[in-house]
Parts: sequence; structure tokens; C-alpha cells
Amino acid sequence: MRPTPLESPGPFERVDERDVVFSRARLHPGTDTYRAYYARHPEWQIADDRFRALPGLASPGGQRYRPGEAALVEAQFDASDLVAAAVEASAGRELARPGGLGPGRATAADLRPARPFDHSRAGLARFVKEAARFLGADDVGIAALERGFVYSHRGRPTERFGEPVHLPHRAAIVMVFAMRHEYVLAGPEMVATAEVARVYQQASAACFGLSNALGRLGFPARAHVDSNYLVMCPPLAVQAGLGELGRNGVLIHPTHGPGVRLGVVTVDADLDFDRPRCIGVADFCRICSKCARTCPAKAISDGGPEIVRGARKWPTQPERCYHYWRTQGTDCGICLRTCPFAKPDTWLHRVVRAAIVKTTAWNRLFLWCDDLVYGRNPGPAAPPLLGVGRN
Repeated sequence: MRPTPLESPGPFERVDERDVVFSRARLHPGTDTYRAYYARHPEWQIADDRFRALPGLASPGGQRYRPGEAALVEAQFDASDLVAAAVEASAGRELARPGGLGPGRATAADLRPARPFDHSRAGLARFVKEAARFLGADDVGIAALERGFVYSHRGRPTERFGEPVHLPHRAAIVMVFAMRHEYVLAGPEMVATAEVARVYQQASAACFGLSNALGRLGFPARAHVDSNYLVMCPPLAVQAGLGELGRNGVLIHPTHGPGVRLGVVTVDADLDFDRPRCIGVADFCRICSKCARTCPAKAISDGGPEIVRGARKWPTQPERCYHYWRTQGTDCGICLRTCPFAKPDTWLHRVVRAAIVKTTAWNRLFLWCDDLVYGRNPGPAAPPLLGVGRN
């Protein structure tokens, strides 16, 4: 019997975001927060201080640093940070205007709109999906907000470090934003990181727009965007039927493969939920170790799946991954580029993906063909933005 996405032998365990490497990287030596954290976790201090001594992402000194492309990276992350700050500023603030359609608001009949708003479970779910695509999402799914995927304590922004997370919402709306294939193939070059930053900026704006719209309709909602998450996006995406987790720990989407970024809006409302679906990733990853073999940091397991915080998945070592990012000055992306699912949406690749969903019989042949055509350890493609800020 084929494995179910995120099969769990027991309850999912909540994660403390303070322990996530991106949160720890923001701690400044000498501060009270730094001292208090490493008093509790002395086992990480030496390794964390080692990567703090390296250049930051898109900073001079990184091996892949390119001034023009680095400026694109920083500019787009600046825009995402503005949205993250707006999310924080609007937290707990009533966005609904008089006449909103949520609980305790005027009804559609009171407003007499030309087209009545359908706020049934199915109607609200349909509106959410249409709105998400209107705002730029390439795919969208809805799941019950599993408590095990809500952080227990905050790690970002640093001024909120250690605050307990209370998120009473009932549903999670997960949006998928695809990166352009030619930029995914350029990893670990700086231009690939610029594409990541561009998509995160798009995702941040779309999530904030949708959460704001839901608030104006009377449904309490919150956007979860880059550097300001209260939830773990990948497992919620799996629960919402948007793909499966691969060996490299990222979501594999049925059309766009691993070349996607995620955004989440949680909402206190009743909606129809999507169901997890098997697209053959777990079976394929069992025989394919391409991401583990090509990972320069050796951060991806080449063994079998294990029980990690209640879920059966492949373990990764994010500290090794992040340390390599800092040496390069980019967010690498080699495991995305070399994944056999990271192929353009052509008729041939659609046929292969459909076969992988239906049966495991051809998986070894498909893997052999991928090695033959693309190489067992393929190098990066020529960066699309040749000459931009380059020596």
C-alpha cells in the first residue's frame, strides 16, 4: 500500500520557532536574549557563532556575490519586511467595516448587493480560492489548522522572541507561488536567490491582501509571510492537497515540483477543506537520492524516512544547510535544481508525472532516464541575467 502524505503514528509535536536556524541567526552576541537562549541551548552556541562570522546572504564576501543581483535580492526582501511589519501592526486589530458578512455582522440581505455573497462553507471556500488566484497564487488549498503545525513560541521578529503563540483560527489557506524554471536551474548563483526574493515578495503581498479582505468581511484572519510566521507552511500545504514533502524536506508540487514558495492565511471561519493526496513523491524519493548526493553540505539524509516530531519523513540538518548558504552568500537551491520533479510543464513531463502518480513500476526507468539526460550531478545552468552586476 502506498504511503499517505505526512502519515503519522502519533500526534504532531509543536515546534518552538526560537530553535529554527533562521531565528537563531538573528540573535546578537552580548544581548540579554542571546545569553538567555544559549544558557538553555549551549550545544548550539559554537556552531551558530561560526556561521554568524560568515557574510550574510547577498552580502560582500560570499563566494557567489554579485553587486547588481544582490541589490535585487535586498530590495525585494525589504519589501517583504514591510509587509511582515504590516502584518504585525494589524494583528488583533479589527479590520471589518460596518456591514461585513462575518459573525455578528449585517447579512447579505441587509446590504442588498447586486450579487449576494455566499458565506456558506462551500461559498466562502470558493471565494477564497478565486481571490487567491486573482492575487497571483498559482495554486491554493484549504486545510483544518492542525495545532501541531502552529509554533509554540515565536522566534521572529527578534523583538517578539520567546512570546507564546496563541492562534485560535480554525482553517489554513495555503497558497503556492511558482518560481520561474530558468532561475531555479541557476542555483546556487545569486540570480536564483533574486528569484526567491521576488516570489516571497509576491507571496507576502497576496497573503496580506487576502487576510485583509477576509477581515473586512468580518472573518478574523492573519497572514503568515516571510520572516513573520506563526505556522509551518510545508506540512499545512500537504494537508491542503498541494503536494508531498520530498527527501529534501520541501514541498513537491504536482506541476511545479520543488520550485515553489508558500504563503499561508489562517482564518476563524468554516470552510470546505481539501484532502491530502498522493502524487507518488514518497515512493520515488525512496529510490532516488539525487538531492542527498548533490547536496554540498551533506544536509539531506540518504537513508530511509524516520519519525520526526510525530510525522514519518526524511530528516534534514538545517544547520549544515544554512552554514553553506552563508559561505556562498546565496540560498543555494541545488537540491531544487537537481530534483527529477524540477522539470518544465511540458507534455512529456506531464506524462511522466501522471505515471508516477498511478504506479511505481516505471520509477527506476524514469530515474535512469533523468540521470542519462540531465546527469547524475548536473551543474547550474547559465544564469539568465548575464552581465547584471557581474565582473
